[in-house]
This record gives sequence, structure tokens and C-alpha cells, in this order.
Amino acid sequence: MQHVTLETLCDHLEVMTIERSEDRGFAIAHFGHIEGHPTIAISHINGTGVIIQ
Repeated sequence: MQHVTLETLCDHLEVMTIERSEDRGFAIAHFGHIEGHPTIAISHINGTGVIIQ
């Protein structure tokens, strides 16, 4: 798990193949993969994010 800024999260989302997204009200979770690696990208309402690979 890697805590990232919103800018870095957006960079990851640009290259990520997103299979589904879920809005939980306080965060949006994107499920998919980057270059074949399963990836979850979470954007929090406070402007930060988390990348899990």
C-alpha cells in the first residue's frame, strides 16, 4: 500500500485499465490493473489517495 498525492493518483489512473469503480461517499475505489498487475486506486475526499498493487 502506497499513500500518494492526488496528482500521483491521477497519473496512475491515466495508465490503469479500470474494470469497475465504487463510490462510497467518502472515497472512490477503482479496481483494475496496470501492466498486468492487479491494482486498487482509492481517492479520499480529503484529496489524498492510496495505491494497492
